[in-house]
Amino acid sequence: MSAVPVRADRPRVLLVSTNRERAPYPVLPNGMACVASALANAGHDVRIADLMFARDAAAGAARAARDFRPDVIGVSVRNIDNSDAIALRHYTPDAAATLHALRVAAPRATVIAGGAAFGVAPAALFSELGVDYAVAGDGERASVAQVADLAAGREPGVIPGLVRAEGDGVAFAPPGEDADLDALPRPALHRWLNVRRYERIGATVPVQTKRGCVYKCVYCTYRSVEGWGYRLRDPECVADEIAELHANGVRHIDFVDSTFNSPPGHARDVCAAIARRDLGMTLETTNFTPAAAFPDLLDAMRYAGFTALGITAESASDAVLEKLQKGFTAETVRVAAERVDRARIRVLWIFLVGGPGETARTMEETLAFAKWRLERGDAVYVTVGLRIYPGTTLHDIAVAEGTVAASDPLLAPTFYLAPGLAFEGVVARLRAFAASHPRFMFSADSRSPILPLLTRAASILRLPRPHWRYMGLFQRVTRLRTTGAHAG
Repeated sequence: MSAVPVRADRPRVLLVSTNRERAPYPVLPNGMACVASALANAGHDVRIADLMFARDAAAGAARAARDFRPDVIGVSVRNIDNSDAIALRHYTPDAAATLHALRVAAPRATVIAGGAAFGVAPAALFSELGVDYAVAGDGERASVAQVADLAAGREPGVIPGLVRAEGDGVAFAPPGEDADLDALPRPALHRWLNVRRYERIGATVPVQTKRGCVYKCVYCTYRSVEGWGYRLRDPECVADEIAELHANGVRHIDFVDSTFNSPPGHARDVCAAIARRDLGMTLETTNFTPAAAFPDLLDAMRYAGFTALGITAESASDAVLEKLQKGFTAETVRVAAERVDRARIRVLWIFLVGGPGETARTMEETLAFAKWRLERGDAVYVTVGLRIYPGTTLHDIAVAEGTVAASDPLLAPTFYLAPGLAFEGVVARLRAFAASHPRFMFSADSRSPILPLLTRAASILRLPRPHWRYMGLFQRVTRLRTTGAHAG
């Protein structure tokens, strides 16, 4: 494929965020903001089209392209689907429709795609969406290098993470991983995005303290998206970014690392750096492992501003935890619960039901733990079935068990449920449990059409975050509305 000529002096780059999902809460396109800042820092003329608030995504994207007349269009695809077997949403068709509209509106522009989804299935998505190029992994340096090559009138060269057509196939260079994250420009969210509008509909403002992961969870794609091992940011740089957000009116931060509290020493240093600023920020994360729930770290988190966190336990059964390769035991989960209690931090417990090793007995072990925590005032969020993604250990397990074919690119959402379990039976048991515990929520419950209205009301009333602490009230209102509608 020959490169489409772009203006060499100051290329116009339109970045388009295709993510429109608002359940369980909307997510600011932090990665796209990182790329925008990197491109602007390199001297390019950058504009963002965030489709989260567009009435018609394809029309909004086309209008932005016609107005800006870009030389290069960068399209961010955050997820392939929502990983929810009960209330499945597949995002790739919508992304394809948006890309088609962009092609029509700006036929001479070179189209580059990226986002976390390309880290999961780079070659398959490249072929499915028909873009000119794509980037898997870190996007800041790769995007700048691609635009520089295009501006020079040449095909993009050897760029880490580059996906491109080659003959009748697809060539994919291994992703590059920036070791020095602090050398990259900050996301500068307020420069590129309407942060206040996101906050009004229940979004939290994301901050990363690191990239990468060292855990081996069989279902997880983090290693594909961000790489193996940790690339740590300087804690003072993290605190500087949070201080900048505070100066722009942000009062609540969500840490979106693969696992916030690992390595624990780095998390402790980040908390100390934030505490020294004395900003009065409220902090949270939904990526906390029981494996590193140390008392001194929890004390540091509380002092820094954490009032709540999500613990990704996934199960409270040793048999399942071992098969999931979580790296901790059910006793570790129990001890973590007691330690967080003593630290006076509220918890959303996150469980996956139906993975390898799951049986009716192991499910009851998890429900017994959930009951204990619900009675203590915590909340529980559960997903049934595990989305099978390419390149994961779960993919290998599913192929060995005959659940999927080895050649399946898995762009069509496919789920794993342990042999011997019936999906309907599992859901029925969990719904019976949920009937007695309002703060027990299925992933599908977060997609209730009423929930966004309640979340927005909580934001307008400035109720303390995170909003999942009101899950019991939200669930009661949702069920009353549903009952009333059926009665009518």
